[in-house]
Amino acid sequence: MKSEKKGLFHVFSQQIAIKLEIAAKRALNIKKNNSMAGIITVDYIENSQGAFTVLCAALAPYYLNAADEERVALDDIIDRYRYLQDCSIEDYYKGTDRAAEELKILLDDLGVQGID
Repeated sequence: MKSEKKGLFHVFSQQIAIKLEIAAKRALNIKKNNSMAGIITVDYIENSQGAFTVLCAALAPYYLNAADEERVALDDIIDRYRYLQDCSIEDYYKGTDRAAEELKILLDDLGVQGID
Protein backbone atom coordinates (compact mmCIF):
# COMPACT_ATOMS: atom_id res chain seq x y z
CA MET A 1 0.00 0.00 0.00
CA LYS A 2 2.80 2.46 0.88
CA SER A 3 4.53 1.82 -2.46
CA GLU A 4 1.25 2.41 -4.29
CA LYS A 5 0.71 5.70 -2.42
CA LYS A 6 4.26 6.83 -3.21
CA GLY A 7 3.68 6.01 -6.89
CA LEU A 8 0.49 8.08 -6.94
CA PHE A 9 2.30 10.98 -5.25
CA HIS A 10 5.02 10.81 -7.90
CA VAL A 11 2.43 11.01 -10.69
CA PHE A 12 0.71 13.89 -8.89
CA SER A 13 3.96 15.78 -8.31
CA GLN A 14 5.04 15.21 -11.91
CA GLN A 15 1.73 16.58 -13.23
CA ILE A 16 2.17 19.73 -11.15
CA ALA A 17 5.76 20.14 -12.33
CA ILE A 18 4.61 19.74 -15.95
CA LYS A 19 1.93 22.38 -15.40
CA LEU A 20 4.52 24.91 -14.19
CA GLU A 21 7.01 23.97 -16.90
CA ILE A 22 4.40 24.58 -19.63
CA ALA A 23 3.36 27.93 -18.16
CA ALA A 24 6.97 29.08 -17.72
CA LYS A 25 7.92 28.08 -21.27
CA ARG A 26 4.87 29.96 -22.52
CA ALA A 27 5.88 33.04 -20.50
CA LEU A 28 9.42 32.95 -21.85
CA ASN A 29 8.51 31.92 -25.41
CA ILE A 30 10.64 28.75 -25.10
CA LYS A 31 9.97 25.94 -27.54
CA LYS A 32 8.99 22.52 -26.14
CA ASN A 33 12.43 20.91 -26.58
CA ASN A 34 14.40 23.75 -25.01
CA SER A 35 14.79 24.18 -21.28
CA MET A 36 16.87 27.32 -20.57
CA ALA A 37 19.97 25.40 -19.49
CA GLY A 38 17.99 22.74 -17.64
CA ILE A 39 16.15 25.19 -15.37
CA ILE A 40 12.71 25.22 -17.02
CA THR A 41 12.20 21.47 -16.75
CA VAL A 42 9.99 19.03 -14.90
CA ASP A 43 13.08 17.43 -13.33
CA TYR A 44 14.33 20.73 -11.94
CA ILE A 45 10.92 21.65 -10.56
CA GLU A 46 10.24 18.19 -9.14
CA ASN A 47 13.65 16.93 -8.00
CA SER A 48 15.49 20.13 -7.15
CA GLN A 49 12.42 21.90 -5.76
CA GLY A 50 13.11 24.75 -8.17
CA ALA A 51 9.55 26.03 -8.58
CA PHE A 52 10.34 29.45 -7.09
CA THR A 53 13.33 29.88 -9.41
CA VAL A 54 11.22 28.87 -12.41
CA LEU A 55 8.42 31.24 -11.39
CA CYS A 56 10.84 34.16 -10.98
CA ALA A 57 12.50 33.41 -14.32
CA ALA A 58 9.08 33.30 -16.01
CA LEU A 59 8.07 36.65 -14.51
CA ALA A 60 11.41 38.41 -15.14
CA PRO A 61 10.70 39.84 -18.64
CA TYR A 62 7.29 41.10 -17.55
CA TYR A 63 8.77 42.64 -14.42
CA LEU A 64 11.45 44.40 -16.44
CA ASN A 65 8.92 46.00 -18.79
CA ALA A 66 6.22 46.66 -16.19
CA ALA A 67 4.90 50.01 -15.06
CA ASP A 68 5.18 50.70 -11.32
CA GLU A 69 1.65 49.52 -10.52
CA GLU A 70 2.19 46.35 -12.55
CA ARG A 71 5.43 45.70 -10.66
CA VAL A 72 3.52 45.83 -7.39
CA ALA A 73 1.27 43.00 -8.62
CA LEU A 74 4.27 40.97 -9.79
CA ASP A 75 6.03 41.60 -6.45
CA ASP A 76 2.92 40.25 -4.72
CA ILE A 77 3.10 37.03 -6.73
CA ILE A 78 6.80 36.63 -5.97
CA ASP A 79 6.28 37.32 -2.26
CA ARG A 80 3.33 34.93 -2.12
CA TYR A 81 5.43 32.00 -3.36
CA ARG A 82 8.79 32.81 -1.74
CA TYR A 83 8.09 30.10 0.86
CA LEU A 84 8.51 27.43 -1.86
CA GLN A 85 12.25 27.72 -1.30
CA ASP A 86 11.97 26.12 2.14
CA CYS A 87 8.80 24.24 3.04
CA SER A 88 7.44 20.73 3.44
CA ILE A 89 7.08 18.63 0.31
CA GLU A 90 3.29 18.69 0.64
CA ASP A 91 3.24 22.50 0.91
CA TYR A 92 5.73 22.68 -1.97
CA TYR A 93 3.44 20.85 -4.40
CA LYS A 94 0.29 22.61 -3.25
CA GLY A 95 2.03 25.97 -3.67
CA THR A 96 3.61 24.99 -6.98
CA ASP A 97 0.20 24.02 -8.30
CA ARG A 98 -1.27 27.38 -7.24
CA ALA A 99 1.72 29.26 -8.69
CA ALA A 100 1.33 27.48 -12.04
CA GLU A 101 -2.37 28.36 -12.12
CA GLU A 102 -1.69 31.98 -11.21
CA LEU A 103 1.03 32.26 -13.86
CA LYS A 104 -1.32 30.79 -16.47
CA ILE A 105 -4.06 33.29 -15.56
CA LEU A 106 -1.57 36.16 -15.73
CA LEU A 107 -0.43 35.04 -19.19
CA ASP A 108 -4.04 34.72 -20.34
CA ASP A 109 -4.73 38.27 -19.07
CA LEU A 110 -1.66 39.54 -20.93
CA GLY A 111 -2.68 37.72 -24.13
CA VAL A 112 0.52 35.62 -24.22
CA GLN A 113 0.09 32.75 -26.66
CA GLY A 114 1.41 29.25 -26.12
CA ILE A 115 4.27 27.75 -28.10
CA ASP A 116 3.68 24.69 -30.23
